[in-house]
Amino acid sequence: MKKSSCIEKPEGKRSIYKVAVVILLGLYFFVPKGYYAYAGSPIEQVKDGINRLIVVLDDKAYRKSHTKEELNKRLQDAAHEGFDWEGIAKRSLGLYWKKRSQDEKKEFTVLFTNLLKNTYTGKLADNYSGDKVIYDKEVIDGNRAFVETRIVNKDGKEVSVDYRLIKKESKWCVYDIIIEGVSMLKNYRVQFYSIIRQSSYKELVKKLKAKQLKGIEVSTTGSG
Repeated sequence: MKKSSCIEKPEGKRSIYKVAVVILLGLYFFVPKGYYAYAGSPIEQVKDGINRLIVVLDDKAYRKSHTKEELNKRLQDAAHEGFDWEGIAKRSLGLYWKKRSQDEKKEFTVLFTNLLKNTYTGKLADNYSGDKVIYDKEVIDGNRAFVETRIVNKDGKEVSVDYRLIKKESKWCVYDIIIEGVSMLKNYRVQFYSIIRQSSYKELVKKLKAKQLKGIEVSTTGSG
């Protein structure tokens, strides 16, 4: 396996790939707190959230009156509803999660959550340009669901974006994004495994902290 000196973003079709991830992450940050307690099916939940986000993205007056820094701050301060953050952290560490203490699990969850938010939400204003979202289908299997969508840009180029969700109490929470067949969660897990095996878990935490310092200043408290 190629030695990994840093933690990289998943690869894919560059600009439209960024839009895909930004739309998924951003829609949950913009949805009002408490909304998901009353959400319907997984595909309805995803669609309603994306529609709310697109209204904001298409509001030129709003974007002109707010700086990118202000928008990023809004994203960082927003609630964590819509994502199973601990579940994402747990799955990204895989077999190494069980070896962590409770304090280490909490720290890793915060660091990885901040990495995802800093990596993707800051690209919101730069990469959205009226892209259309097509909702294909949903598959529900007990407390798990799979939602298939496509994002199409103005040139007609499209990218498939699938969501894996898990039902927790009365709401559906996203725990993975699959873009053009590539799982974001699996991509990070491969990188994390490589770093731990070549060095140590402490080195992985060190790299995550370094990434956080380079990004937007974020909270160091738990993810709620």
